[in-house]
Amino acid sequence: MTGSGPDQAQDRVAAIYERYASHIAAYALRRSSGCDAADTVAETFLVVWRRRDVVPEEPQTLPWLYGVARRVLSNQRRSSRRQGRLWKRLASEFAALEVSVPPLEEIEELRRVAAALEHLSEDDAELLRLTAWEALTPSEIATVFDIAPGTARQRLSRARQRLRKQLAAADADSHRPATNDLGPERSHRSSLDGGRTGSPKGSAGHQGPSVVGTVGGGLTR
Repeated sequence: MTGSGPDQAQDRVAAIYERYASHIAAYALRRSSGCDAADTVAETFLVVWRRRDVVPEEPQTLPWLYGVARRVLSNQRRSSRRQGRLWKRLASEFAALEVSVPPLEEIEELRRVAAALEHLSEDDAELLRLTAWEALTPSEIATVFDIAPGTARQRLSRARQRLRKQLAAADADSHRPATNDLGPERSHRSSLDGGRTGSPKGSAGHQGPSVVGTVGGGLTR
């Protein structure tokens, strides 16, 4: 982190919060309840302040923040404790953040992909979510997981294969045709395996690839 004076450090931490708080809020809301998400934002930026001398410069700042938020959420799940005092302190600021999170329960295709993700390991599911929801590259995902870029690419490839198997298993269980006419199923699978018949368009909190188009399609290629 550049800048040696306390005022410069404080200004940069404030700038990071202003620029990326909504990204971390969206990340947390997709993975936890509202109160827990507020705690995650608070804890993430508390780490930023404590470790302000090692916060990387752009373009690695946001992936680094995602890595911090991921570890915070993991600690919350293990401890099952909520930090109410931080929620009260940040409630007014958090309520003002404009975060667009699509209602997954109202989008059948997203529900189908989400159900498949439930059967993956947490790391596999998080790899796919980071690619689809946060639109991170393998190199950026490597920063989140604190692993080598090549390792991130290998893990992402294996996660895609496992997701593809889960989606195929779901098709076999719930869309088994009564006749030999497999046209609708083939059309549906084609949209998941690369969008050849057209993937549904949508946003998942950013102007990037849709969760269905990316998790269900691009990630399974």
